[in-house]
Amino acid sequence: MRPVVITATAVVSAGRPDRHHGQPDDDAAALGVPAVARVGGVADDPDFPDDRKGSLASAALAHLSRPDGARVGIYLGTGLSSLTPAELAADLYPYLRGGRFDRAALAADLDPTRAAPRRHEPDRVTRVLGARLGAIRAETNFSACAAAAQSIAAAARAVARGDVDVAYAGGHDSMLHPIGYLSFVVLGALSPTRGRPFDRARDGFLVGEGAAVLQVEREDDARARGAPVLARLLGAGSSVDAYNVTAPHPEGRGAALAMRRALRDAGIAAADVDYVNAHGTGTPVGDVAEALAIHEVLGEVPVSSFKGAFGHTIAAAGAVELAWCVRMMGEGTTFGTAGLEEVDPAIRVPVIARDLDRSPRLMVSNSFGFGGQNCALVLACP
Repeated sequence: MRPVVITATAVVSAGRPDRHHGQPDDDAAALGVPAVARVGGVADDPDFPDDRKGSLASAALAHLSRPDGARVGIYLGTGLSSLTPAELAADLYPYLRGGRFDRAALAADLDPTRAAPRRHEPDRVTRVLGARLGAIRAETNFSACAAAAQSIAAAARAVARGDVDVAYAGGHDSMLHPIGYLSFVVLGALSPTRGRPFDRARDGFLVGEGAAVLQVEREDDARARGAPVLARLLGAGSSVDAYNVTAPHPEGRGAALAMRRALRDAGIAAADVDYVNAHGTGTPVGDVAEALAIHEVLGEVPVSSFKGAFGHTIAAAGAVELAWCVRMMGEGTTFGTAGLEEVDPAIRVPVIARDLDRSPRLMVSNSFGFGGQNCALVLACP
């Protein structure tokens, strides 16, 4: 991929990566989850009533401005739609028959004029925000927790090809509602204590919410209009494990393949990488698998995870964390791993526990999702 540059970032998260931001939540506590990472101060967007994810995306995009005369595209990753209690009562409960859900009956009754189906179209937020921007391209990625990273990769390639002059790339998601909590509780994915990636006593992730949008363009165009170059996006790689619906391959084979492809796409050697922003959710299996993959591809490279701070933002994670990585480079620091007290001996890479007073020069950012969907991005200082 021809390198492109990031000239602006807008991130909406529960806080910074340098401290824990979990807070009590009554709905989550009723299911045995004591804390979540909720974003404060985000008002509902009139175009997205009862849709927290849409409002988060709108809040992030509002911080960016379109360059005059530029052909723009918008590329966003998102997750599963949230259901309101009214929708559950009207649209799902009537189809519970004899203890089973009658999908055929629901499909036969669906009507495109009903509000709920329109609201739950995965690409609706991207289309609405694209119309606001006057975008000539509006694309949505729906690949679980790799969605935002893959949207950023798609945007970078579109800019490099000349499809658009400027791309607004990122993701948005929120699972902070009873159905979201219940989904993860059933899977046993949420920590009953707190998020602590790579820790010996880790027991699941802290669930969060958020959105981030990065402005991506060609360097010559950015320099010509005097825009600051915050970072260079050098390459991206994706893979699919096809191993398990929710669990990664225990040796991280898909993760390793995504990282190798990203390095090849960027045209750099593994030895050039001096930091990895790990997916690092804090699950017992996932962290070990990722560490094995990182060690296999990159060796003893330092890593940290931001999810112990502001939680796992699900489909938005790749964008929220990459935006913080860009800001981390600008601040001249490397964020540590909030919640980490004692590194699990099974983790074969050096994990940064506390913030460092230096920033990485060349880094890989990992995003892995259910279904074995993996994406790695290569980011460099300007």
